[in-house]
Amino acid sequence: MESVLIAVGSLVPLLIILVAIHEFGHFATARAMGVKVLEFGVGFPPRAFGFYTGNTPVLIDRSTRYVGFTGFENLQRGLKVKVSSREDAQGNLVARVIELSRKLAKGEESSEDSEERLGEEDLLKHEGKIRSVSDGSMVLADMMYSVNWAPIGGFVRLAGEANPNVPRSLAGKGAGTRFLVLIAGPLMNAILPLLIFTVILMIPQNVAVGQLVIDSVSEDSAAAVARVEPEDRVIQVNGSYIENRLDLTREINLNGGSMMSMLVEREDQELLLQVKPRFDTDSARWLVGVIPRLENIEIVKQSDPIWEAIPKSFVNTWEMLVLVKQSLGGAFGEGSSPEFSGPIGIAQVTGEITRDGGLIGWLGVGILLSLNLAILNVLPIPMLDGGRLFFVGLEWVRRGKKIPPKREGMVHLIGFALLIGGVLMISVNDVSRLIDGRSFLG
Repeated sequence: MESVLIAVGSLVPLLIILVAIHEFGHFATARAMGVKVLEFGVGFPPRAFGFYTGNTPVLIDRSTRYVGFTGFENLQRGLKVKVSSREDAQGNLVARVIELSRKLAKGEESSEDSEERLGEEDLLKHEGKIRSVSDGSMVLADMMYSVNWAPIGGFVRLAGEANPNVPRSLAGKGAGTRFLVLIAGPLMNAILPLLIFTVILMIPQNVAVGQLVIDSVSEDSAAAVARVEPEDRVIQVNGSYIENRLDLTREINLNGGSMMSMLVEREDQELLLQVKPRFDTDSARWLVGVIPRLENIEIVKQSDPIWEAIPKSFVNTWEMLVLVKQSLGGAFGEGSSPEFSGPIGIAQVTGEITRDGGLIGWLGVGILLSLNLAILNVLPIPMLDGGRLFFVGLEWVRRGKKIPPKREGMVHLIGFALLIGGVLMISVNDVSRLIDGRSFLG
């Protein structure tokens, strides 16, 4: 039970942060590009609570129709209304329908139903609270920040995501603008690891350093082929000084499948050996076949000032991407499939690393998940940002000719169904591992 609480308690807030930052990228870019943002939601509906903000001027004329009250004289500050607006030649929003926001009586239809029946689906449907009313206009707070009951996930609701005729819609913008709005989410997830690494590098940490000595060498291993021997003292790997096991493990995984130079000390002589790490399918890691031990151990407190932490964060983020690529490449190269994990497995890993590594471990998982979100959301997967980017790119190739929204929507729907099916299949394996008491980390 304790493990479950740690897993859920560490993963849920982490996912909320990662998704909120992702959606903030879409939100900020959309607003900067003139796309109407209707809601920024944390979690998925049903809504727990929310509040309106913003100052959207809406003109009111003689053609404006009122539902739920008699007319203009009933409009007042603080009143919650639903508005259906068009845009005039000067770019001003003009209300066509203003409806009192309330629960409908049984059998009663809203203005949205009547507008669609009349074929006026090209209006901007926005709602909020009236901030002020003046002659022939009102100011509406129609941007909703919401917190929703389903704690995993988030969303940004934009005007006219599939209908270019809706005023200030996303679909009505050019391919370049839509590309920027869509790519902004993954870009935020790619930037976040730089910030987290900078923070981690600035936090003082006790680190064990010393002389790394080869304790044993496996027969027929990559190290044995390279003539590495027990009691060799590892000085450098590919020019980087080795001070502990983690340093050696990182270099082995970064250079998996490629020849790497290992400078060792043997009987008061320095030897430069060439070792080619091999991928081990059981542990899903690159190995050279040695078991090291650390001698002359010294515990030192390490931290970097911000001017050193920032450039190092770029190096560390790049190395993390290389490690992901190395892991996938090693598995496919050996003819096996990488071991993927669904929400259950991710929760298990997050809980285990957080339990063992504390705050630093939790932040490390955040880096890995954020990078994975960035990569996943630029791949051409339907329903995700990458799938929508694919259709924007296709439109550009076709010189502005769009794929019909219904066809694109069907592709996204089918892709979403397949994606959910894949997640469920992976989750079955995650549950099986939990039942067997196996750790995802090995």
